Amino acid sequence: MVITFPQMGTMHVTLASLFKSLGVDVLPPPSITRKTLDLGVKHSPETVCIPFKITLGSFIEALEQGADTIVTCGGVGPCRLGYYGILQKQILTDLGYQFEMIIIEPNIFSVMKSLGKIAPKLSLREIYQAFCLAGAKMNALDDIEHVVNKVRPKEKLRGQVDSIWQQAQDYIDTECSIDELASYSLTVNEKLQAIETKSEGRSLTIGIVGEIFLVLEPFINQDIIRKLGYMGIEVYKTMSLTDYVRIHLLKKKKYFKSYENMLSLAKPYLGHYVGGHGIKSIGSTIQHAQNNFDGIIHLFPFTCMPEIVAKNILPQVSREFNIPVLSLAFDEQSGEEGVNTRIEAFIDLLTYRQNKKNVEI
Repeated sequence: MVITFPQMGTMHVTLASLFKSLGVDVLPPPSITRKTLDLGVKHSPETVCIPFKITLGSFIEALEQGADTIVTCGGVGPCRLGYYGILQKQILTDLGYQFEMIIIEPNIFSVMKSLGKIAPKLSLREIYQAFCLAGAKMNALDDIEHVVNKVRPKEKLRGQVDSIWQQAQDYIDTECSIDELASYSLTVNEKLQAIETKSEGRSLTIGIVGEIFLVLEPFINQDIIRKLGYMGIEVYKTMSLTDYVRIHLLKKKKYFKSYENMLSLAKPYLGHYVGGHGIKSIGSTIQHAQNNFDGIIHLFPFTCMPEIVAKNILPQVSREFNIPVLSLAFDEQSGEEGVNTRIEAFIDLLTYRQNKKNVEI
């Protein structure tokens, strides 16, 4: 068995660790390139969202390189994601590939059942230990990236933060223990805090809301978070793999309560579940307005129903909470210059509002 899985941000580090700990050969998905996207577009229905097309392209590349088992996620509710694994399996089979596809539904019982199927000779304790190590790596990556996004806009010499961030990803991808991870994370934080910074005033702060694949995968969002950092903007991603696992898989009380509080903020505008992260996009926008963020950038795939619902509500939220919102839809036709122009205009607006506020004070 040679396992592969979808590429989404740093998720490949977490999943590679999990499957290697289960004693399975792993073929991490190749980095996403234009070729990956073109392959996905060529073999996908025209109107599906870009995450479907990119993951299909990744699966084709991985199967060509020797993978024989694909692990992917299912889904519930109105979002089409729940059908994507089944449809992608049929497309790949029609193309002549021979493989097994394991679709894991978003609940802990389905996860453990699937892991037991992948590693039938391991005890439940051994599977749990592999799960804990992968979780520790996931937490370390998300915690470090959070600091990276805060420090990057202030660094005096561009590239220092990204260099430390890349080294951290490489280290966490090695066969390190949970204790070693904890120690290393402290060291990385010290390095990031020690970086020489510019002595300028308060940075603009932007919250990134939207669909998880768009928010986490730099290829598809045109590396918008790094771009904003280079423009001197402090960015906070409202979506992370850690949050998803804690809330939707593990349903940890502390995090689930916080999630429900955020949903309650959205309720006057969107009172029922629409699939995906549509409600969270509304609630997170309100939450960030209340925390005095300067603006919100909303990222979503073209034709994504849950986020289109959110997009049509966000202008009202923007007016009532006095926070500018820029919605950006992405598909295979999205041009980098067009996106850059809209971001620059948005930053000009936020800068104008910040300067005006300072004068009024």
